[in-house]
Amino acid sequence: MRLYLDGIGVWGAGLADWPQARSVLNGELRYVASSQPLPAPAVLPAAERRRSPATARIAVQVAAEACAMAGVDPAQVPSVFASSHGDTQITDYMCRELALDAPLSPTRFHNSVHNAANGYWTIAVNCMHSSTALSGGERSFDYGLLEAAAQALAGLRAVLLVAYDLAAPAPLVTVCPILVNFGVGLVLSPVASARSLARLELSQASDSKDPPLLPEGLDALMSGNPAARALPLLFSVAVGQAGGFGFPPVRWEIAPC
Repeated sequence: MRLYLDGIGVWGAGLADWPQARSVLNGELRYVASSQPLPAPAVLPAAERRRSPATARIAVQVAAEACAMAGVDPAQVPSVFASSHGDTQITDYMCRELALDAPLSPTRFHNSVHNAANGYWTIAVNCMHSSTALSGGERSFDYGLLEAAAQALAGLRAVLLVAYDLAAPAPLVTVCPILVNFGVGLVLSPVASARSLARLELSQASDSKDPPLLPEGLDALMSGNPAARALPLLFSVAVGQAGGFGFPPVRWEIAPC
């Protein structure tokens, strides 16, 4: 299984976009784990932006950045959205309201479904192609990458992967240990092009290997958000060197194009 990475989008604690993330990963900038306002994706109409939940804003932001970098029409790209726990803030809200026997906001209730981010994205870019929402716990990014790769190779077309997770409030954080916000978007293609940044190859592995040594502070980001398990892949692209990541029995090898 071989495919190519054509576009990247990043947003998270201390990382506003892929250019900033690349500069942090390759050592040009020092990582500062600062909080920042939620993104306001330009592709979302104003009315949708106002009522969109935090997860959708993060997911749509990185999806749009990845597609723009890859030079693909978002309306023509199937997508896979991966999140370990969905919108933990809305889950917390609904649990509190139900415990008080209080009425639920219809808008917040419909934003609680696991494919809410998919909906905001496909409506915003007028995409009628398939959009998959999945969850795999702390390995949601890994499963999302495998699903997106399979779709790209089976359909012989580019596929957008978006992985995102939102910091969980107390007391949910005790069972959903997500400490920071983070999202990543990747455009994966079955064929190489002038825009291709890296080549990914899937192999079998009986044991796991230590991830690359990331710049200071990024290990905490990776352990604090399941979507940030993408950082070893992003690190290899940022520094332009071969590497590997994944978990048994699956391992991805990445090499610059």
